[in-house]
Amino acid sequence: MSLQSLAKQFVELCNQGKNFDVMKTMYADDIVSVESSGQETAGKGPVIEKSKVWAGTLTLHGEKMRGPYFNGPDQFAVHTTFEVTPKATGQRVSQEEVAVYTVKGDKIVREQFFYEGKW
Repeated sequence: MSLQSLAKQFVELCNQGKNFDVMKTMYADDIVSVESSGQETAGKGPVIEKSKVWAGTLTLHGEKMRGPYFNGPDQFAVHTTFEVTPKATGQRVSQEEVAVYTVKGDKIVREQFFYEGKW
């Protein structure tokens, strides 16, 4: 699968709310996920668990992903707007994020997140 095909399928599935399906099928077993704080999580299982924990801290009202935007032969980026209510505050907010993904073969091997403001 080409980088362009993988990235477009990634965006389409995420826009359908199938984020965890994407992680299970498109992530490499040794993926590394990097948060804006610099914290790294390695391995498909731990990365999926990290995402489940994050999702458990809020109510997700909507997610809109734009892109993909390409960089060279092995990277793409997406821009996502989330409508969420963090359980800690109870206040609905919009949060924006840019994520850069690195692909080797047909699998995503690295993701790195850049946030607007503080999560």
